[in-house]
Amino acid sequence: MAILKKLLKHQGAILQAPYVFPECRFFFLTAGYAAGKSSSLGDCILSAVKYFSGHKDKEGKLPKILLGGINLTFLLKTVSGALEQILKSTHSVYRWDKAHNIIEVAGVQILLIPIEDEGTIFGFDCCACFLDELDELPTYTSTAVVKAVNDRCRQIIPGCRPPWVTAVSTSQGLKGMYQSIMEFRKQGIGYVRIKARTRDNTYLPKEYIASMYSIYNEKERKCYLEGEFISVDTGRVFPDYDPAVNDLSYDLYDTVKEGESVYAGMDFNNGYNKCRVALVRDGNIYIIKEYTFPDWRHAPEVLRYDFPRAKIFLIPDMTYKDHFSEFKKELALYKIRIVLRPHNPMVSDRVFAINKMFHLQKMFVCPFCKETHDDLLKHENDKKTGMPMKGQTESAPDHGNDCIGYFTSYLLAWNREFKDLYKQTLGWKESRRTGEMSEQMSDGTVMI
Repeated sequence: MAILKKLLKHQGAILQAPYVFPECRFFFLTAGYAAGKSSSLGDCILSAVKYFSGHKDKEGKLPKILLGGINLTFLLKTVSGALEQILKSTHSVYRWDKAHNIIEVAGVQILLIPIEDEGTIFGFDCCACFLDELDELPTYTSTAVVKAVNDRCRQIIPGCRPPWVTAVSTSQGLKGMYQSIMEFRKQGIGYVRIKARTRDNTYLPKEYIASMYSIYNEKERKCYLEGEFISVDTGRVFPDYDPAVNDLSYDLYDTVKEGESVYAGMDFNNGYNKCRVALVRDGNIYIIKEYTFPDWRHAPEVLRYDFPRAKIFLIPDMTYKDHFSEFKKELALYKIRIVLRPHNPMVSDRVFAINKMFHLQKMFVCPFCKETHDDLLKHENDKKTGMPMKGQTESAPDHGNDCIGYFTSYLLAWNREFKDLYKQTLGWKESRRTGEMSEQMSDGTVMI
């Protein structure tokens, strides 16, 4: 297998990086549209094949390279299809076991793995892993895939560098690749990140590049064409949440004064019940604490322990209202008032209100609430329905975000400090319907 090809700078950089930095485990390429990303991934895989060729692990097994894509159909149309084309054009000897999705060339096995469900990534060890279009996945799936692939990247090949992970993707804003890199920064884990701009692909016609840059605004150009991590509306449920603006550098949960009110939104699920607590000061909402309760009946005791002198209002998920009598005794014992409504505010209204509060810089997240920070960034809309995606696991971001929606809707409608904001958000939306909210708020909300 002999290939003579002139690589673009970013293609050469991502190809060579694992060998230049053998102590590093993670390598990322964030690219603009048409920057030559999938082609570079194919080159990286063939380079790895050449590197591992002639070697085996301590058990005498062939080196295994993982190639992950959204699904097998996607892989066949992109990287694996390009790989086969190169192998054929160079008259290379290879064997494609399509029943098991394995390509064997030069004594190295390439495993084609769909990554749309991180739960299917198991049962094999690899000496190198390559992921294509990571940011095309839902954000929380993308970050879970990186963790799952990292677990499988553990086949040691004597005489070769340690196993590594290379991920490439067209930049999609603050999605999975960004989340993984931010987590590495927090944990002090080393990584290499390479950026590629659309205009860096010198094989593209100049007219095409000019037309691409002309149809996007400045923020979109930086993201989609220059590979930057920047907040754009890429299907996120809360695009107006910007950590640079809406995250505080200090906590407030230990500053709650006697008689001050805190508002706990609560979402109910089997075995995990999410709770987010807010504090109102100076016309702003501060998210100050977060909880996961295995048994929701323990929530009143914990809330009272953490806020011994505060007035505590519990704003629960009303789909669970038939069970509220089960902790009536605990609510009375710990002097917690529960806010009851006929039903939950509409999902679209809650999302709209939260986004506007972030946009107006009237809602902030405290450092203690790390899960809240992640959930707000990871929650995405379903591409088919356009509605916020609903998860079935404890790590799904919708559960915690629902809690925020419950207390935000309540505060905008009932707290005098937000009278004008209510008119701009929920009041404005409701005035376009049939007066449902005015009826609900006038006689449907009950405090116990």
